[in-house]
Amino acid sequence: MRDIPANLCRSLHDKRELLLGAGGAARGVILPLLLEAPARLYIANRTPARAAALVNEFNALPDALPGRLDGGSFSNLAGQQFDILINATSAGLSDSALDLPAGLFAEGALAYDMVYGRETPFMQQAIAAGAQVADGLGMLVEQAAESFSIWRGVRPQTAPVMQALRAG
Repeated sequence: MRDIPANLCRSLHDKRELLLGAGGAARGVILPLLLEAPARLYIANRTPARAAALVNEFNALPDALPGRLDGGSFSNLAGQQFDILINATSAGLSDSALDLPAGLFAEGALAYDMVYGRETPFMQQAIAAGAQVADGLGMLVEQAAESFSIWRGVRPQTAPVMQALRAG
């Protein structure tokens, strides 16, 4: 999740966060999101039982922040607003739109799609709602930089890499 604070200059602390999806990509970001102490993290999935299973798993951790992690179906999102919305579903890979209720994007919200290289329907929904959007290219580059750092003992600068990839 380094891309959000480091490259997009957005704090995750004390924010209302929505994580869309309950698969492997979502599982991989739950703990880093929770470590940033959000005001709330809601996991929404088309299969609510999968979201509930993740909530139960992560709420059972010794350092869990009580009452900050919850989850359920997309239909439970009606009437709620979020500051940070992260799409960890595969919908963007097939250019499928998510069935999201209107009004989810708070003023100044960030919509982050883990899919990169194209403007997904999720990103289009966010733009229409006035949100800032970002794709997952920064996440990919930051993961590579972390691996490089582990293997080589030095952390490369990621901004020039992302600029080159976006230009090329």
